[in-house]
Amino acid sequence: MAPPSFAIPGQTLAASSKYSPGPGTHLISSQITSSLLGPSDSKKNTITPKSTPILSIQRPSNSPPQPSVNTQVYARITRLERLQARCDIVVVSDIVAPLPLRGILRSQDVRATEKDKVKLPECFVVGDIIRAVIVGLGDQQGYYLSTAGNEFGVVMAWSEAGNGCVPVSWKEVRDSVTGVKELRKVAKPI
Repeated sequence: MAPPSFAIPGQTLAASSKYSPGPGTHLISSQITSSLLGPSDSKKNTITPKSTPILSIQRPSNSPPQPSVNTQVYARITRLERLQARCDIVVVSDIVAPLPLRGILRSQDVRATEKDKVKLPECFVVGDIIRAVIVGLGDQQGYYLSTAGNEFGVVMAWSEAGNGCVPVSWKEVRDSVTGVKELRKVAKPI
């Protein structure tokens, strides 16, 4: 039996005795199953020619990349809690996400040093845009993010008065109209 020409996630494609699992697939109980939505493709195994062909699912060219560990993202802070900040991930690897993805920035992931002294209201404000890196795929709540590093942190901020802010140090921004300084965990410009 030939694998279907187009697969949906979770669909059984073929037996592992006839094909080897490739990108976009995984093996469950001796059956190759799709993990992506897209066209299926089987290619001859060039590494070990006498083995079974490799079955893979091609990601459609217009689909955004899926976030993975060590992927750089830009996110908007949506809610501050005592031990974590909730975020909407809006850019993944320099590609705008068609729908925001959920992100969680835990207080221990804000800075590389003095993690126990981090106070989230002194680092972020709801509405700030941050540059971060994904450190864990998380669960249904969202991807785990980190701003531990000089190049990560707030890249766009607005003051309490609603004016745009400019960075003045790694931990302060200044209102561009009133000149009032506010605390933030500022990202080093790239």
